[in-house]
Amino acid sequence: MTALLLENIVKRFDTTTILRQLNLMVQEGQVYGLLGANGAGKSTLIHLIMGFLYPDSGRIEVFGKTPAAMHGQIGYLPERLRYHTHCSAREYLTYMGNFGGQRGASLASRVNDLLELVGLSEAADKRMRTYSKGMTQRVGIAQALLADPQLLLIDEPSSGLDPQGQLEMRDLLLDLRSQGHTILICSHQLDEIEAVCNRVGILVQGALAAETDLAQLTGTNGIVLTLKETPTAALDFGLRSIDPSIVRDDRFITVPENNPALQGRLLQLLLDEGYTVSSLQPTLGNLRDLYLHVVSGKEPPAEMQPQAPLAILDSLLASEEQQ
Repeated sequence: MTALLLENIVKRFDTTTILRQLNLMVQEGQVYGLLGANGAGKSTLIHLIMGFLYPDSGRIEVFGKTPAAMHGQIGYLPERLRYHTHCSAREYLTYMGNFGGQRGASLASRVNDLLELVGLSEAADKRMRTYSKGMTQRVGIAQALLADPQLLLIDEPSSGLDPQGQLEMRDLLLDLRSQGHTILICSHQLDEIEAVCNRVGILVQGALAAETDLAQLTGTNGIVLTLKETPTAALDFGLRSIDPSIVRDDRFITVPENNPALQGRLLQLLLDEGYTVSSLQPTLGNLRDLYLHVVSGKEPPAEMQPQAPLAILDSLLASEEQQ
């Protein structure tokens, strides 16, 4: 089912055109990453979907309805969210739930579940003024999920976070993806989009310039491992002794070539040193190449050029009729 449909969206502010004939479609259960430089129109797009703004032309549908008809069914984490920091996370979420019409034991249970989901159960009753930026971002995710929305919109989820906070946010987004949430993430962080999304679009000067499934960009040149523990300097020495081409960036270790013997020696080293590998993925370096290619004004490959939503829908219907 189509979760989000934007067709020929135009949005202007005075004489400045922000979005230009924008077409975009997100399927139910998909995590769609929208990449774009600052000022590309990402936040304006989210405000249109939320119904905070109205397009000058074009149409927007969320699960077949207008944004206004989906009130309460779209969760939203803005880039900058203001909190009442004298409250605890539990008090804040309870207040926001009451504001949205939720009450009593069902709300209390929902708040408890969300605090556990975002990893704040132990800090739930501490004042939010004592929280780190990463912790407040997790409160924002919990708030966006309070009403169990059908669509979740997240604007620059790692904005202002330190490396540890970015890793925590990435892990949380992966948890949401595994639960089947439909999510649109707007970001300019390529590694963040690579890690959590299964489809990506590139916004350039207010129009969708390219889009593709990330599986199509998955390289076979190497692997990226994520460690559960924080590495020590001794591990860096061990990595260099195996092969100087192995790169460690915080808890991420990249083996740049498809060499089973090399990868096996790395895994043995990690096992011997007592490290836990929490995830192992193929390298996805082609997304950066595609992004730089597109934002420089060059056309993407034909298979990555975006189609208008109606053309996609016609293709899907034709396929179903043939079956």
